[in-house]
Amino acid sequence: MPEVIAVSIPIIITMVVGLVVTLAIYFKSKEKQMMIEKGLSTEQMFELLHTREKERRNSYYLLKGGIIMVFLITLGIIGNIIDRVYFFGYTTWEDGTKYWDSEPVYTVWFTFLGLGIGAIVAHFVARKVELKETAQK
Repeated sequence: MPEVIAVSIPIIITMVVGLVVTLAIYFKSKEKQMMIEKGLSTEQMFELLHTREKERRNSYYLLKGGIIMVFLITLGIIGNIIDRVYFFGYTTWEDGTKYWDSEPVYTVWFTFLGLGIGAIVAHFVARKVELKETAQK
């Protein structure tokens, strides 16, 4: 049964991504068709579409992504160091048997913490840069 699930996951993901892309293209063409039916000229349609895209577009994706990656990787490495220094090694059960315990608990938690902190810092830095940019205009 796990083999069936393992095979079906990529198929389902491909189908969902294809459906989303197809619907996005369909609705974009439907929007343009409705503009033509309303009698807008080519220049008016071009101006309307590009002003909407400029309003929606956030030009700081690379800045945000970079800040998030820095926090994610840095805190992931810190969590890995904490795990290796304090928690990796032999653990003894009550009956005296030893086993190698190497679960990266803090690596995972610190990585998620880095993702959250990085997202928050990236939001505020990008907003500050946007405000500075609009003040210069």
